Amino acid sequence: MNDEPQSECQRVVITGIGVYAPQCANTDEFAELLRSGRTAIQEHENVLQGKSVWAGIIGDHSTSGSAAPEELASFDRTAQMGWIAAKQAIDDSQFNLAEKADRVALTLGTSHGGRSQFDHFVINNCTAECDDVPRKLLVTAAHYQQTAAVASMLNIHGPTATLSNACSSSGAAIAYGIELLRSGKCDLAITGGADGFSRLTFAGFSALGAVADGPCAPFSEPVGLSLGDGAGFVTLETLESARRRGAKIYAELWGYGLSWDAYHITAPEPSGEGMNRAIKMAVQQSDITPKEIDYVNVHGTGTRSNDLAETVGLQRYFRNSPPPVSGTKSQTGHMLGASSAVGVISCVLGMNDGWLPPTVNYTSQRSGCELDVIPNEARPADWSCFMAQSAAFAGANAVLIGGKVRESAVARTNATDDVLVVSGVGIVSPLGCGFETFAEAVNDSKSGIVDINEFDVQRCRQKTAGMIRDFKPRKIMPSLKLRRVDRVAAFATISASLALKHAGCWPIESPDRLGLVVGVCRGAASSYEKYLASVTDSQWHKASAVYFPNLVMSSVGGQVSASLGIQGITSSLVGGTAAGLQAFIHATELFRRNPNQDCCVVLASDELAPFYYRLLDRRDEHDQPEATPLPLGEGSAAFVIERASTARARGATILATIRGTGLTSDGAEALSARTAVSDGNPEWLARAHQAAMTQAQLQAAEIDRVYTSRQGRISHDTRETAAVRDAVGDVPQHSVNELTGVAEASSSLFNLAAALASKSDKSENVLVSATGDDGANASIVLGI
Repeated sequence: MNDEPQSECQRVVITGIGVYAPQCANTDEFAELLRSGRTAIQEHENVLQGKSVWAGIIGDHSTSGSAAPEELASFDRTAQMGWIAAKQAIDDSQFNLAEKADRVALTLGTSHGGRSQFDHFVINNCTAECDDVPRKLLVTAAHYQQTAAVASMLNIHGPTATLSNACSSSGAAIAYGIELLRSGKCDLAITGGADGFSRLTFAGFSALGAVADGPCAPFSEPVGLSLGDGAGFVTLETLESARRRGAKIYAELWGYGLSWDAYHITAPEPSGEGMNRAIKMAVQQSDITPKEIDYVNVHGTGTRSNDLAETVGLQRYFRNSPPPVSGTKSQTGHMLGASSAVGVISCVLGMNDGWLPPTVNYTSQRSGCELDVIPNEARPADWSCFMAQSAAFAGANAVLIGGKVRESAVARTNATDDVLVVSGVGIVSPLGCGFETFAEAVNDSKSGIVDINEFDVQRCRQKTAGMIRDFKPRKIMPSLKLRRVDRVAAFATISASLALKHAGCWPIESPDRLGLVVGVCRGAASSYEKYLASVTDSQWHKASAVYFPNLVMSSVGGQVSASLGIQGITSSLVGGTAAGLQAFIHATELFRRNPNQDCCVVLASDELAPFYYRLLDRRDEHDQPEATPLPLGEGSAAFVIERASTARARGATILATIRGTGLTSDGAEALSARTAVSDGNPEWLARAHQAAMTQAQLQAAEIDRVYTSRQGRISHDTRETAAVRDAVGDVPQHSVNELTGVAEASSSLFNLAAALASKSDKSENVLVSATGDDGANASIVLGI
């Protein structure tokens, strides 16, 4: 336990549940599946070139008893299934969304996003030059657009975020929902996950040798996983809010834990210590002892390495006496990004009805997996405390602990100096590497835009970009070994190490007390391109096991954590051009109430790869042929966030004080904006600015400078300029994008860094604005 003083914070409860899973159109059918001991994993014929596969696949919505709205027909199954489960949860909660649309948040976890859209791309032998491909892959396949589509259909105007920690994604999404409630940024958090079955994804797991030859049997035989698809969501409220409106309360969520293994991109840390760090954080937040945990819903994929690591870890943590566990993926298949939320829901349903979920398909105990796995049949039990744990590619672990509402308990939070500051910046950009180099270039208005000669752009309208040339990571940080790290992760690793060095936190003394939050847009774009090439002409059996692991968005953070040894808080947020600032705000909320973390690195990273470059060039040609958008860019920006008291105690230079943050969503307007050119409504972006200023306790007249995410696209820039004017008046607006190019996720953090680089002789209040094509808006006010 931490010795720092503790105080009361908001308690969070579940008031609505929605599940859409194989053979289960709703929560009642899912509960019956769990109780019955049946499995929804079946053999499906002709999925891969005539080859049948064992998986839990929902199939056609029209035959499942549920249907997504017509407006989502062109979107991926992930968005469609996500809407179905989210709408079920909202209806179950009986919360009036229409009355409080600006006070409702949506956090969606997904591992592979809209990847089934890429199935059609491969099957139809498409290229970036095909007429409808840019829209299909940029709008309906992007991870963050799944969240945007659901938020738009629900007309949500509060914070929205896409968390992509691979198979622990929805666990991270629920953790973020808890913190959004505790920070007062929303009154209701709709939180969970969704992932649609994809041939591209199945082929990758098959290439890794991870797929079972029948229904998976965690901790038993056969070894291997079975994929599934579907969605699971819960609505979260504060206990006070739920009681005030007389809502049904399913359970209280007491705490969460997030950690990096810092070990390997695909294999879990064998001793289970990575997961155990997340358990310890969750137990500390929950204010319980390990003996109070009655049941664990384990990750339980059925693969040899995962099952062994979980067994060893649980045996060590519970001193050889772990409580009963079960792997409910044996009934649904591995629902990837949705699996954490579905695991929590399984716990809640069993706890309230008096039974423990089973591990089905179980025959005999696999060697090294000595656990009470509740084999094949639900076990009657009267119990009150659960733990749900998830592990993932890139070593991202998530743990959630909850149970029946404890009438006498209080939620605990850190009560020390809660002012957060920036104490270090690391930059890898077209303007150079290192904050000082970047600052000098910005102040001299030096441009990093160059002619592209790295790949063929003959057929592109735009032939220049903010490219990083002569990048020599070994020269910058000789101690780092980045031989097998892809370009986007190399940018991220170097920027993070430079930020830590700038803050005086290098070398890292306590890796378990250092967090890492990453913002990305396309992720490892070059690896994705190479993976697509491996399955050209629908040759799924040739899927590359080398490049597939990098397709998960958390691979960037996983490679950073493994290279630098970072073991603390983990999260990967995926978004458009607001992703970097969204991730920055996300990091402050996770870090603020976790006293076992000394500081947190937050970064965003992008790389320019030919395939996505051509898609983006075609998008602009189609959407705004008369416009001249700014060139694209690449690179990474990283910041060290810590408490002011900690920074002062170690004599660190405080570069900025984080005074206020604001998050909003455009709601239904975002969906229409993605189908037609529109100047857009600046109202909700302006509200994000106003929320940041309110938290900072500042008036519009007290804002000295504004940095925007200008793109040279009429619809975007007109809307952002109007929003800034509406919120703060005629304050000077700046943007560094003209110098760096528009590096999608990183652009807003480059602008934040530029704000720090342009420090004047007097103290100033600076507002940094970011808005994306998904309708997500982010604003932050810094004291510099």
